[in-house]
Amino acid sequence: IITPASKTYTLNMFATARSKAAAIASQPPFVSTKRRTSSASARAPIRVKASSGVDLSVFNFDSGLEAGVIILLVRLVTLGGGKAALSKQLEEQIARAKEKNIDISDLYYSEDQGEDAWYLVGDWRPPKKGDLKFGDGRTKQEIKNRIRWAEASKVADENDVEYGDLDGLASVKKFVELRKRIREKTNDESFDV
Repeated sequence: IITPASKTYTLNMFATARSKAAAIASQPPFVSTKRRTSSASARAPIRVKASSGVDLSVFNFDSGLEAGVIILLVRLVTLGGGKAALSKQLEEQIARAKEKNIDISDLYYSEDQGEDAWYLVGDWRPPKKGDLKFGDGRTKQEIKNRIRWAEASKVADENDVEYGDLDGLASVKKFVELRKRIREKTNDESFDV
């Protein structure tokens, strides 16, 4: 139970660290087993006593709520900034692919994938013609791999390097193998795309 006399032990949340430590050290040990039921007492400080008898810290609802809101805002800004950066990088890769005449049409849906209906998951809708089949990150990486493959195959053609048998491999593996063959044929270990 918080009494008016115990309110003198309440710390100002903007006090310096030194004054907080001194104030905590001067407080008598306090352990409450009674649950608070009124909303006014929910905002009162709750002190947690360590098993060693030292009062560790003082918590209250308002400072906890404030910290939670700050953490949530930081997460939203960080995720939003990351998503914006990824979208910008994807647009750059799409522009590079168009510039180099690399076909990326298979990364988009060619027809609508169902009819619109009401779904329990919010504003989700089935993919429409022209929507990406994969997320931004995977699509960006796939386009990047295709650009690298196109550049490496151009160098391979110039140096008469055979690479027709690599089509069955995954995109990264076939690029690594093609790079290895180009380095062997040209005796240039620094070749990279």
